[in-house]
Amino acid sequence: MGVARTGAVRLEDVARAAGVSRATASRVVRGDARVSPQKVRAVQRAVKELNYRPNRAARSLVTRRTDTIALIVPEPDQRIFSDPFFSSVVQAVVSSLDDTDVQLVLAFADKEGHHQRLRPFLYDGHVDGAIVTSHHQIPGQVETFMHAPIPIVFIGRPEQSTSFESWVDVDNKQAGRMAARRLVEGGSRKPAIITGSTDMVAAQDRLDGFCDELRTHDIEALVVNGSFTAESGARAGYQLTEPIQRGEVDAVFSSSDLMTMAAINVWRDQDIRIPDDVRVVSIDNSEMGASFTPPLTSLTNPADQMADVATRMLRDLINDKHTEAPVLLPCELVVRASG
Repeated sequence: MGVARTGAVRLEDVARAAGVSRATASRVVRGDARVSPQKVRAVQRAVKELNYRPNRAARSLVTRRTDTIALIVPEPDQRIFSDPFFSSVVQAVVSSLDDTDVQLVLAFADKEGHHQRLRPFLYDGHVDGAIVTSHHQIPGQVETFMHAPIPIVFIGRPEQSTSFESWVDVDNKQAGRMAARRLVEGGSRKPAIITGSTDMVAAQDRLDGFCDELRTHDIEALVVNGSFTAESGARAGYQLTEPIQRGEVDAVFSSSDLMTMAAINVWRDQDIRIPDDVRVVSIDNSEMGASFTPPLTSLTNPADQMADVATRMLRDLINDKHTEAPVLLPCELVVRASG
């Protein structure tokens, strides 16, 4: 292919090396199917040997693509670095993009209405699509995402899922039912639940599933509000300490491993033994929960699998391909020492 490699490699160099016209080389680089297999192989070989990198800006003018997607987290940015759920999501999205030239950017929106600053970002052609995770039911926020003129996929079922189907989630109602069943089968008649943020569909579904299953056994749960953070888990732990010590609570379903571990640390300081004094079931099945003392009985919340499915779903939507949506994943109970 004897092309001198001086300076930046141009598309003309690739075409010359492959023995095709510049237009043909351009079509191959863009993925146009209207090129013979023989010419495709010649161009691909030239691209590899010359280490050609397409001009992204120029290509975007033709394709109207930015080759960039956003991961939107409607949470304070400090939670990204403290909650293992988010790190699992980011790692899985990045891994799912490994075989592409697509770049990932992080964008934040929180309860103070900062989702409005994302509107120009989503509506003015800066990204080809977006994944939204950990969203709250904040007036206008979910609608801002849903109505964007680009493909949007949610990790976590949106409340408006009857009209919007591009989402993937774990079956959180099933998780709540399984947690209640585990505690009742172990002899509990006075259970409590530490909820997540109840302005989130996942937290409400877990609460509903838990209470629905208990009603079939004529049992009512004590409900203590949390917000999926370690701090809220510690507060809930203190709130439940006296009821546990008085024998008014004999088991707890906590809606995340972070909250569960924080609550157990509080109880340990109060000489409350797990599972002897109170049995505990959690959800997340995180590595931290598995190595905690005692190891947590926990329901799976496969952040990495949900993120992988969401990324592939978004790629299909961007490329106008058929995609199966929505996707509801089953959860599993992993039994360990805590309950």
